[in-house]
Order: sequence, then structure tokens, then C-alpha cells
Amino acid sequence: MSYVLYPLTFDAPVHFGAAGEGGGLTRTEMAFPADSLFSALCAELAASDEMEALDSLLEKAKAGKLRLSNLLPWQALDGEEMAFYLPRPLLVQGEALPCGASYTESCEKATAYKRQKKLRYLRASRLQAYMTARSSGNAFPDEAVRLGSASLRQRVNCREAMTLPYFVGQFDFAPGAGLYLVAYLADEADADWLREILTLVGVSGIGGKRSSGYGAFHLADDPIFLEENGIYEDDTALYALLMAEAAPQQMAIASVLPKEDEIRLVQQGSYRLRKSGGFIGGVRLAAKKDSVCMVEAGSCFAQRMEGRIVSLGEAEGHPIYRYGCGFFVGITGENR
Repeated sequence: MSYVLYPLTFDAPVHFGAAGEGGGLTRTEMAFPADSLFSALCAELAASDEMEALDSLLEKAKAGKLRLSNLLPWQALDGEEMAFYLPRPLLVQGEALPCGASYTESCEKATAYKRQKKLRYLRASRLQAYMTARSSGNAFPDEAVRLGSASLRQRVNCREAMTLPYFVGQFDFAPGAGLYLVAYLADEADADWLREILTLVGVSGIGGKRSSGYGAFHLADDPIFLEENGIYEDDTALYALLMAEAAPQQMAIASVLPKEDEIRLVQQGSYRLRKSGGFIGGVRLAAKKDSVCMVEAGSCFAQRMEGRIVSLGEAEGHPIYRYGCGFFVGITGENR
């Protein structure tokens, strides 16, 4: 059994659909969900006629021998340190101010909490400090995270008789920044196999507008085996969080599609839902997938969920799957 971290560097801007914000070409996200990544791996293997590798990928995922996190941000810091970020826990903030607090104190606390809610990601090594500050009613200090910038780029549609301009939202990663994947592998020998698949997918790219060169990437460094002696502060902290199965809060780091008997756990937790749909690649005429609601990364529950992979029908004689297996880190803190 191994937890392996793969840091990715993007060779071009990315266009990741922002379904939570209404979608559309002008909107884009920075991170990439596990279900979309799994679909990209399967589609690339099928397009490359690597059917044996595709069958193996599906078999390992269904058997729980392979689990994937969302693609989450990393950046190089001063020196040789690399920072690996996790989603901010989606926990309800309770009453933090003591009775009799002054107007000035109330305003300062309210302003600090508003800034805190805007935090999307925290360093893995700072996550527990965030939970401690939150539990004690203190505001967590802002952290400067400069991973890149989002922008709009004008494109021209030349397929019609009249050329028309349109705009595409894109995210450009800053130098020394990118996304990383954490994979659970029941067999440590599969680490190189998964690396080869990621290398193959990186040539074609992930996300939207790949025909325009978007989403291409390569591995920034060798895979990091987290159970070995930590290389950086954050990968050491990340491994400890992954192993904290008895922690009172279990935070998802991948979009989850709960099993029917796990719905009660969702109802008792703090969560956000994301509608996941899209189109099936590889068909002559674009076909829309059935949509499902996924529990978003950052959601917190009392215990870990296994999740599931569901079939969304068939296209060109083969089944279409939606990946929704659970992947969690354990954190200490109360849902106040």
C-alpha cells in the first residue's frame, strides 16, 4: 500500500469548467476534480488503443486498489521547499464572540471571518493550525498564495461562413506553481504505471479547449512516496492527515458520489454539492452525459465514505463511467 504524490507543471493555460458558477466558456477554475481526471485517463487510453491498460485502470478503481484525489495546487517557495495545498474545510462557523464584546471587537472579528471565508486553500502543514484557531474563536491569519492568474482571451470561430470572435476564460499558472495528484495504490509497483499514464495524458492535455493547446502538462519532479521520510514540511503533514482515520472530522480531497447507505453520513456532515455532467468524448456527434450530484472536496464528515463508480450509459458500444470514490484526510476540530 502506498500514497504517491505526483506534482504537475502546466505547459499552457488551462480551461477547467466552472460548473458551480454556471459553466460557460468565460468561466474557469484552477483545480481539477478527480471524476474529470479519471474520465481523461480513460479517454486517453481508449484513444491510444491501450485497452489492456484501460481495463486494468477500471478494475483497480472498482476494487478500491486505486484512488485519486482532485488535482490541487502546489507552489515552490524560497529555497527548495514545495508547498502543497488542501481545500479549506467546509465547516459551519458557530458563535465565536463572547457575551459583552465591544462594537470594535465585533467589527474586527466579523471582518476577519469574512477574509477567512474567502480562503480556498491552505497549506497541508497549516491546516491543523487553522482548525485550532477556528475552534478557539480566533481568526486565522491570511496567507499569500500567488499561484497564477485568471483572464479572458479572445478567440475567433473560423468554422462558419462568417468569422466571429468569442472569449475563453483561462488560468495561467505562475512559474514554480502547478497542480498535484495524490494516489492511493494498493500495489506500490503501480506507481510507475500510473506515472506513464499521466505522461501520456499530459501530451494531449486535460480540461476544455485542448484543440487550442490548453491543458498540456508534464511531471514537475519524480513522484513522492508519502510513507517514506518526508521531503518537505507539507508532504510530511499530508501523510499524517491521510493516516488520521480516527480524527473527529474527515475532509474529502476528492469529489465523492456516496453509496446509498452513506447518504445518512452526508446529511449529518457539512458539505457542498456540485452538479457533474458534460459531454462524452470520442463520439461522432457530441452526446451529453447524464448529470449526477457529487459531494465537493472540502466537505467534512464524521467518518470516511467509500463512494462508488456509476455507469452513465453507453457510447460507441462501451460503458461510460462517473468516478466518485472517496478520498479523505483526518482533521481535529468540532463542527461548532
